[in-house]
Amino acid sequence: MKTTLFMAMSLNGIVARENNDEDFISDDSWETFVKLTRKTGCLIWGRKTFEVVKTWDKNYLDQIKEVRKVIVSNQKFELDTGCELANSPQGALEILEKMGYKEVILCGGAINNSSFAKDNLIDEIIFNIEPVLIGKGLPIFSPQDFDLKLEFMETKKLTDNIVQLRYKVIK
Repeated sequence: MKTTLFMAMSLNGIVARENNDEDFISDDSWETFVKLTRKTGCLIWGRKTFEVVKTWDKNYLDQIKEVRKVIVSNQKFELDTGCELANSPQGALEILEKMGYKEVILCGGAINNSSFAKDNLIDEIIFNIEPVLIGKGLPIFSPQDFDLKLEFMETKKLTDNIVQLRYKVIK
C-alpha cells in the first residue's frame, strides 16, 4: 500500500503550537489535505491528533466525513463512526488493505509519523510550507532512531505564500 505523509507546517518544521493550536496553518493547506484524503478515501492519525481534531469546528470534519479513518494507538478509547483502531503502523495498513484501499494519507502526529518512518512504511512525503517561523511547538517527527533517504519530485507554489515540497522515499 502506498503511504504518503502529508503535513502542513511552519518553515522550521513546527506543525502545531505546544497547546496543539494550528492557527498559523492556512485554509489553503486544509483544502490540500481534504483533496488528498478524498482521493485516497482513507487517512491514518495517531490518537493525540484524533483527539485534537475532534475538538475542531464541525464544518472541518464534515468535509472528510466520507473518508475512512484509522487511529493508531495502544490505548483503547471511544471511536467515531467511520473510524477503526490499530495498535501499530503495520496494523493500520493491514486494516485498510483488507478494505481494498491502495493508497493512504498519513497525517500526524509526531509519534505516529516517527513510528511509520522507523518501520520504513512511508513511500512519499508532501509538505506544505506556511510562511511563518514558530519558536516553540510540536515537530513533524518525535525523536526516534530512523533515517529516510529522499528523492526530490517537485515544488509547487500553491498560493503567493505557500510552497509545497514533494519527495519520494528511497527504499
